[in-house]
Amino acid sequence: MTAAAPGADPEGGLVTVRTRGTVVIDVEACKGCDLCIDACRPGVLSMTTNERNTRGYRYPELRPGCTACQACSQICPDFVFQVWKFETPVTETFTLRDGDDEA
Repeated sequence: MTAAAPGADPEGGLVTVRTRGTVVIDVEACKGCDLCIDACRPGVLSMTTNERNTRGYRYPELRPGCTACQACSQICPDFVFQVWKFETPVTETFTLRDGDDEA
Protein backbone atom coordinates (compact mmCIF):
# COMPACT_ATOMS: atom_id res chain seq x y z
CA MET A 1 0.00 0.00 0.00
CA THR A 2 2.86 2.38 -0.54
CA ALA A 3 2.99 5.13 -3.10
CA ALA A 4 5.83 3.90 -5.25
CA ALA A 5 8.17 1.04 -4.72
CA PRO A 6 11.00 1.51 -7.17
CA GLY A 7 13.22 -0.95 -5.33
CA ALA A 8 12.08 -4.11 -3.60
CA ASP A 9 13.81 -7.14 -2.16
CA PRO A 10 11.25 -9.97 -2.35
CA GLU A 11 13.37 -12.20 -0.11
CA GLY A 12 13.72 -9.75 2.77
CA GLY A 13 10.56 -7.73 2.23
CA LEU A 14 12.57 -4.50 1.88
CA VAL A 15 10.96 -1.69 -0.09
CA THR A 16 12.48 1.64 -1.12
CA VAL A 17 10.14 4.60 -1.59
CA ARG A 18 10.53 8.29 -2.32
CA THR A 19 9.01 10.43 0.41
CA ARG A 20 8.11 14.01 -0.43
CA GLY A 21 6.68 15.01 2.93
CA THR A 22 5.54 13.91 6.33
CA VAL A 23 2.52 14.18 8.57
CA VAL A 24 2.37 15.00 12.26
CA ILE A 25 -0.66 13.30 13.80
CA ASP A 26 -2.34 14.47 17.01
CA VAL A 27 -3.13 10.94 18.17
CA GLU A 28 -5.06 12.06 21.24
CA ALA A 29 -7.48 14.22 19.20
CA CYS A 30 -8.29 11.41 16.76
CA LYS A 31 -11.69 9.67 17.00
CA GLY A 32 -10.79 6.83 14.63
CA CYS A 33 -13.29 7.69 11.88
CA ASP A 34 -11.08 6.15 9.13
CA LEU A 35 -11.83 8.96 6.64
CA CYS A 36 -8.12 9.72 6.25
CA ILE A 37 -7.29 6.14 5.34
CA ASP A 38 -9.53 6.18 2.27
CA ALA A 39 -8.49 9.74 1.35
CA CYS A 40 -4.75 8.96 1.40
CA ARG A 41 -3.85 8.81 -2.30
CA PRO A 42 -0.48 7.09 -1.86
CA GLY A 43 -1.98 4.67 0.69
CA VAL A 44 0.61 5.30 3.40
CA LEU A 45 -1.82 5.79 6.29
CA SER A 46 -3.15 2.78 8.17
CA MET A 47 -5.20 2.51 11.33
CA THR A 48 -3.70 0.89 14.38
CA THR A 49 -5.17 -2.47 15.22
CA ASN A 50 -4.14 -3.03 18.83
CA GLU A 51 -3.09 0.44 19.96
CA ARG A 52 -5.63 2.98 21.19
CA ASN A 53 -5.34 6.59 22.34
CA THR A 54 -6.29 7.55 25.90
CA ARG A 55 -9.91 8.04 24.81
CA GLY A 56 -10.06 4.47 23.49
CA TYR A 57 -9.95 5.18 19.75
CA ARG A 58 -7.73 3.62 17.10
CA TYR A 59 -5.63 6.17 15.24
CA PRO A 60 -3.71 6.43 11.94
CA GLU A 61 -0.03 5.63 11.56
CA LEU A 62 2.16 6.91 8.75
CA ARG A 63 4.42 4.67 6.68
CA PRO A 64 7.13 5.95 4.31
CA GLY A 65 5.97 7.32 0.96
CA CYS A 66 3.99 10.42 1.93
CA THR A 67 3.59 12.89 -0.95
CA ALA A 68 2.34 15.77 1.25
CA CYS A 69 -0.85 15.94 -0.83
CA GLN A 70 -2.84 17.14 2.21
CA ALA A 71 -5.85 14.92 1.50
CA CYS A 72 -5.77 13.59 5.07
CA SER A 73 -5.80 17.04 6.62
CA GLN A 74 -8.55 18.26 4.29
CA ILE A 75 -10.95 15.41 5.10
CA CYS A 76 -10.28 15.10 8.85
CA PRO A 77 -13.19 16.48 10.91
CA ASP A 78 -10.99 16.74 14.00
CA PHE A 79 -7.99 18.55 12.43
CA VAL A 80 -5.46 16.02 13.71
CA PHE A 81 -3.00 16.35 10.79
CA GLN A 82 -0.17 18.78 10.13
CA VAL A 83 1.33 18.17 6.69
CA TRP A 84 4.92 19.14 5.94
CA LYS A 85 6.48 19.05 2.47
CA PHE A 86 10.21 18.44 2.11
CA GLU A 87 12.23 20.82 -0.09
CA THR A 88 14.05 17.80 -1.46
CA PRO A 89 12.42 14.35 -1.54
CA VAL A 90 14.11 11.66 0.54
CA THR A 91 14.46 7.98 -0.20
CA GLU A 92 13.49 5.61 2.59
CA THR A 93 13.87 1.85 2.85
CA PHE A 94 11.64 -0.13 5.16
CA THR A 95 10.49 -3.69 5.75
CA LEU A 96 6.99 -4.67 4.69
CA ARG A 97 4.73 -5.74 7.53
CA ASP A 98 2.09 -8.45 7.23
CA GLY A 99 -0.80 -7.03 5.23
CA ASP A 100 1.28 -4.36 3.45
CA ASP A 101 1.37 -4.31 -0.33
CA GLU A 102 4.08 -3.05 -2.62
CA ALA A 103 1.51 -1.29 -4.87
